[in-house]
Amino acid sequence: MKDPYIQPKTGVLKNKLGITDYNELVSAEKDITFSKFLNIGETFNTKFDIDFFKSIHKHIFEDIFDWAGEFRNVPIVKEEVVLPGLSLDYAKPKEIPSRLKSVLEKMNSTNWESMPLEEKSAEFTRQLAQLWLIHPFRDGNTRTTLTFATIFSREHGFPIDIGSLLDHLSRKTDENGKITRYSIRDKFVLAAIPEEYSPEPEHLTYLIHKSIVSGISKKIEKLQKTLGSSVPSSDSPSSSNSNTMPSNSHPDEPEK
Repeated sequence: MKDPYIQPKTGVLKNKLGITDYNELVSAEKDITFSKFLNIGETFNTKFDIDFFKSIHKHIFEDIFDWAGEFRNVPIVKEEVVLPGLSLDYAKPKEIPSRLKSVLEKMNSTNWESMPLEEKSAEFTRQLAQLWLIHPFRDGNTRTTLTFATIFSREHGFPIDIGSLLDHLSRKTDENGKITRYSIRDKFVLAAIPEEYSPEPEHLTYLIHKSIVSGISKKIEKLQKTLGSSVPSSDSPSSSNSNTMPSNSHPDEPEK
């Protein structure tokens, strides 16, 4: 089947930038989408449905692709590095809306607050892997899923540190081209393998758990700084009046 998203002469995705070289397009995507990640928190109302998921993709890729925010209308087959030459069974185009709706409903109905952190990390990984496996867009599914995960986790009380995940977007290789670290996409692939073929979600779970711990720590640090800045300093006008406590008394001093 002919892929209408591809430039016939180059095999590169059609794009608004007029780029015909694959590596150049990859580099441009990284630069443009990174700037989109920076303001993602102020962009959306948080209703976690299909329209919300599509709006994330549109926000990230609207400067690159005409079809940003639109579900693909062709099947996807990708030879995966971690599945030597094999592809996962990504959703067929007609299956995308129903499968996406089902996964999102599951995520929305899960009682995240009742779970210990270890269990929460494992369950969140499992559900994210199923969300990612749908692959509703022709390109950009991993970044859209990570962005969704960041907003969803924040709204449910376990904020992810997106920076720690973005650091794993690309594989790392040595001077001989040998892979020294697999990408987060590779870890999504392993987590999304069907049960009968022994999936390996622990690699992705490790990254998700680590990012949640980091995100919670940063949230606490931010709160401590906010509380600390609200305590009047010794030079402030209010500290010089006659009712001020002695300098060695600190009844509400925040922990250092």
